[in-house]
Amino acid sequence: MTDKSIPQRLQEELTNLQSVVDEVKLQMHLGTKELQDKLQPHLEELEQELSQAKEKWEAFESSSESAWEDIQTGLRKSFKSMEQAFERAKKHFPPK
Repeated sequence: MTDKSIPQRLQEELTNLQSVVDEVKLQMHLGTKELQDKLQPHLEELEQELSQAKEKWEAFESSSESAWEDIQTGLRKSFKSMEQAFERAKKHFPPK
């Protein structure tokens, strides 16, 4: 029996990570040139990780149940890498 909560949770995480990328882009847009220069490498890393996570998600959606566990592990690693990259980028955000 398929556990629908796993795909739903992964889709939610992917959506949240897209929000993280959007937040970094917003901070860059609102920030000074110096802030933009500091955030650019983090944004590039986040966008690369998000792209890889989306590719894994597509593979997950089209895979059989038996492959879900392996793909889920790969997606979780991508999500963790993106969270770490965001935390590094967030250090450069202006104080609220």
